[in-house]
Amino acid sequence: MNAWIKALLKAIQAEKIDLVLPTCEEVFYLAHGLDKLREVCRVFTSDFSLLNELHHKGRFPTLTKDWPVVAPETRLLESPAALLAYGKNSDEWVFKPAYSRFASQTLIRPTARALSRVAPEPGRPWVAQRFIAGKEHSSFSILVGGQLRAHACYYSRYRAGKGAGIYFEPTDPAPVRAMVEHFGKTTGYTGQVGFDFIEDTAGKFHVLECNPRATSGVHFFEGQAEALIASLGSESAEPVLTPAPGTRMVALAVLLFAAPRQAWKAEFWRDFARAKDVILRGGDHGPLTAQVLSLTEIGVRAISRRCGLLAASTADIEWDGQPLEALEP
Repeated sequence: MNAWIKALLKAIQAEKIDLVLPTCEEVFYLAHGLDKLREVCRVFTSDFSLLNELHHKGRFPTLTKDWPVVAPETRLLESPAALLAYGKNSDEWVFKPAYSRFASQTLIRPTARALSRVAPEPGRPWVAQRFIAGKEHSSFSILVGGQLRAHACYYSRYRAGKGAGIYFEPTDPAPVRAMVEHFGKTTGYTGQVGFDFIEDTAGKFHVLECNPRATSGVHFFEGQAEALIASLGSESAEPVLTPAPGTRMVALAVLLFAAPRQAWKAEFWRDFARAKDVILRGGDHGPLTAQVLSLTEIGVRAISRRCGLLAASTADIEWDGQPLEALEP
């Protein structure tokens, strides 16, 4: 950690960098070194303690008790014995690690047998969250000093695995935006942030979890790069940047992960035809080549680590609550 921060400081000074903009879970390591980094440039993140509270799927729900949209009943599990109470009614709950992403280990209404394979412990806790049926929504927002500067909300029609969206249909429910604005005022948050929601059958919204980092919703601001960058430095009450209408997708991922299960449906190909790929541009084949190379690298990493593609894609940057070494003065 010390070596990484030192190398980053050296690069910032050598390249005369003014702003460091996190893209994924490296934000936690940046926030841990924030005191040193902010001496030489601006790092677009909040402090580490707040990010940890938001990232932890057991602690985040407690923050929402007085919010316009609250989390479902959520219980922290720190031992296998804590699971015994759910054996007969496990189909009423969703189980997931307190630190996780992409829903890669999430168990939705599992059988008692499936639940018996979970082994939470104090250093690697899980949570049980009350299952709520309904439509899923995800949000992506940029806040500066608690002020909402950019906002998008969407539904992921197709996914890679259980949770990683790869096809994004825009939605704009008022309760979601109201909650994000309240979140900003309550926490003074600065940075990129995403939330996952369930709209139940009665139309009531519930917030499931928080991702205090960039999420796929940033794709909705394609073509608005200058305005998006400008929003990072704005602390005044300017109009909130919203995306242009239209459905987006990561086309290669849709073909790899969704097509094998959906290709026989005419509806799938209609969906594919109406969405805009967020990677490719007419006449520019470089991004496609880069995607293939990146996927190859992730595949090799997945094989070497004996894990899935999604887990391999973030294996070198994810943070799961492990202690971080104190930085040298």
